[in-house]
Amino acid sequence: MHLVAEFRPRHLLLLAMAGLVVSASAVSGLRGTFWFTPALAIGASLGIAAILLWASGGLSKLLQAHERKAIRALLDNSETSCFLVSGGDQTTTWQNRAATRNFGSLPDLGALLGNYCAAPANVMTQLHDQASARGHATKYLSIGAQPSRVEVILTDGGNYLWRIPPDAVSQGQSDLPVEWARCDLSGRILYLSPLLAAHFDTAPTHVGDLVKPPLPDGNHASQVQLANTSIDRLACRVPYGPGQQAVIFLPAPPAPATPADADTAMNQLPVAIAHIAPDGHIAYANREARRLLHLNPQQEILFSDRLEGLGRPICEWMEDVRSGRLKRSTEVMRLVRHGEETYIQVSLRALPSGPAGYTLAVMNDATELKSLEAKFTQSQKMQAIGQLAGGVAHDFNNLLTAISGHCELILMRHDSSDVDYPDLMQIQQNSNRAAALVRQLLAFSRKQTLQFETVDLQVALAELVHLLNRLVGAKITLSLRFAEQTINIRSDRRQFEQILVNLVVNARDAMPLGGEVVIETAIQKLPKGLCRDQATLPPGDYAVIEVRDKGQGIPKANLSKLFEPFFTTKRQGEGTGLGLSTVYGLVKQMGGFIFIDSEEGTGTTVSLYFKPQPAAALPQKARPSKTAVAAQPLRPRSLVLLVEDEAPVRSFAARALQLQGHRVLEAESGEAALKILADDEICPDLFVTDVIMPGIDGPGWVSKIRSRYPRTPVVFMSGYAEDSRSAAQARIENSVFLAKPFSLSDFTSTVNAQLLQHASSET
Repeated sequence: MHLVAEFRPRHLLLLAMAGLVVSASAVSGLRGTFWFTPALAIGASLGIAAILLWASGGLSKLLQAHERKAIRALLDNSETSCFLVSGGDQTTTWQNRAATRNFGSLPDLGALLGNYCAAPANVMTQLHDQASARGHATKYLSIGAQPSRVEVILTDGGNYLWRIPPDAVSQGQSDLPVEWARCDLSGRILYLSPLLAAHFDTAPTHVGDLVKPPLPDGNHASQVQLANTSIDRLACRVPYGPGQQAVIFLPAPPAPATPADADTAMNQLPVAIAHIAPDGHIAYANREARRLLHLNPQQEILFSDRLEGLGRPICEWMEDVRSGRLKRSTEVMRLVRHGEETYIQVSLRALPSGPAGYTLAVMNDATELKSLEAKFTQSQKMQAIGQLAGGVAHDFNNLLTAISGHCELILMRHDSSDVDYPDLMQIQQNSNRAAALVRQLLAFSRKQTLQFETVDLQVALAELVHLLNRLVGAKITLSLRFAEQTINIRSDRRQFEQILVNLVVNARDAMPLGGEVVIETAIQKLPKGLCRDQATLPPGDYAVIEVRDKGQGIPKANLSKLFEPFFTTKRQGEGTGLGLSTVYGLVKQMGGFIFIDSEEGTGTTVSLYFKPQPAAALPQKARPSKTAVAAQPLRPRSLVLLVEDEAPVRSFAARALQLQGHRVLEAESGEAALKILADDEICPDLFVTDVIMPGIDGPGWVSKIRSRYPRTPVVFMSGYAEDSRSAAQARIENSVFLAKPFSLSDFTSTVNAQLLQHASSET
């Protein structure tokens, strides 16, 4: 860029040469030489050339001056900050309007660079040297929020043009998250932040146009109002570089709150707050407290009249807080309101500021928390009952086995004409009732031993309809509605029948005047699954069995208690309260889900959900019938090793085996059985052993001698053992499981079947 023209004196040399030629021509002309005329022409030509060159040089200067003026005007209108710095003392000789607006009038560019680098003189010297060598130089300086590119250009006059882009200034200013302005000492605005400019329709040019009243001098903050607005601000002046200052506007402090403002703020809180007077009245309640306590705006009521369930008078509790005996106390109480159960957690403390004797109550709705607590307590109660059932089942079933077994042995010696026969039958019947009760407890606790198989719903219900018709009686009509397709589920057939019997009996009892019970099967598709009653069904197809009645329905308050053991609405002696809890346990043990929909006066629908099974998923296992077993010849005088820790059960089992003609070796433990088998001459034909015994258990001692007796059949017995059947049979081949309590016929038929199977395998 040529701002100063280079001086060229060629036209003076030509003018001197022309003068010499003309002088020589004049002398020669005086002497009459012949070359006078040509020489005079040459001199005149040189002179004219010199004059022309001189004129062209002046014209070049005029053109360069005009060019410099145009370039300065162009730079002056640029948004880029431009400085012209002399190459000698590095002083600023000129700057455009953008530079003055952004940085003020600078006598020295080093004063500006000193704000952004540690050694401004060294930076200027380095850039000038680079520009002298290459004509231009660049450097990145952290003038704004990001490094900005500063450019230095060498001019023809040996000066340097500095160019600072506008983004450097905007980065350093507009990124500030405050309302502020930059001005010179006269108050002329050089920069206005976007946040401050948003308050004005037209851009102000002077500080006095920003606020009313005028800003005070000095660095003291004062409260002002933005011009043409009602916005209050706290403004102050601070120095901003050479010859400039910044005016910063901050939010004005809030006005002192009035009682009305305080009440409005309290009403906006999502927390229930109340002030309790010394006499127990609710002196003040915010909006949330009035909603929670169901208070009218002007209603005056005692705090103790709205809540109950503390266990002692609420006024005594509040007096303990007011007197300081309790610094802070929190209780959960029930809201006194008919038709709904609402629990409120109340925290009391003395009112920090206000009239003496007042109490501050902070409340929140604890109904959901109380509900979760009740569900957790219910879960613990059900788990405890299940543990109780499982714990006593083994010993209880041993007692029942001994009672019913010896009763059957006595009945074998008495006929119906005997005077003791009715008493013996009562003993046997009540033993069976007790055994059924234990089975219900085990089913409820999901620890009942199930024998799974594929059950065709249509076939199972058709076989059960005769029994169900006898149960419902003449006043009730039983209707079966089957799905069009065949539906199979994985279930224990006997326990599945028990589920339907319990549900149909409940439906019958709900319609004392008669009605219709409908059992319907269907396939229901749940592509998104189902979430209901704290149960989650995964997506898929489900076999649904519904048992519907048009009876009295179930009160809403009792719906959550239906599956609790021993809960019943029937009179004393009409039911044990284990029907639905048994159904619930069996359905869960079969991997299904159960839901109940009911409305008082309308009826009840019980829905069972099971995973449908292919027809050949679980082939049914053929079992030899008792008749078939009895018809086959028994192996004569088989040797049976009987291992049972309960002496009455062992005595009954030994008597039963001896009546069948077998020889019996008795052992009271697994260790005793191993001692008997230590004799190599003893070779039992059958092992009959309890599963759970002190010391080594049944599968344990059988495993120790299995290598010596690999084909000897085993009959495992147990009153209760979690997964005992599967555990025993998985470890021991050629074994069966017999659940206690068992009858004499069940025991002898199982033993004979194992002996016959062993005999046939040997032959």
